[in-house]
Amino acid sequence: MKVLVQEEVAPGLRIAPLLDVVFLLLIFFLVATTFYEAEKDLLVKLAEATTGKERVKTPTTIIVNIRQSGIIVVDQRIYSLEQLENLLATTRHQGADVIVVIRCDKLAFHKHFVSVLNVCEKVGVSGVAVATTPVE
Repeated sequence: MKVLVQEEVAPGLRIAPLLDVVFLLLIFFLVATTFYEAEKDLLVKLAEATTGKERVKTPTTIIVNIRQSGIIVVDQRIYSLEQLENLLATTRHQGADVIVVIRCDKLAFHKHFVSVLNVCEKVGVSGVAVATTPVE
């Protein structure tokens, strides 16, 4: 008669499911970080342009969104002109050259765009760019 002998399994931690969870979390955070860096306000519809080039975002690049109603949004926070001036002045005093990219809605009044340009000039920001959508 045969005797069935069970092999004893050493107590321990199964690491394969743990690695799966860690890799899924890593992928999630990489994708979430990529979306955050875009800093695009979905309410802003840019004007089209036939020429231009894409700029590389640096740590001193500030993206200013101007909505159709004239609301100024930076880093998903609403700013007044005075607050924008303080932000640009603080950033300019902290580091190197500040670059401002203005994303203005194509239906916004020109005075809102000019007011942001005036703030940049007042603070002394010389690197100003205007974001547009390429014509397809």
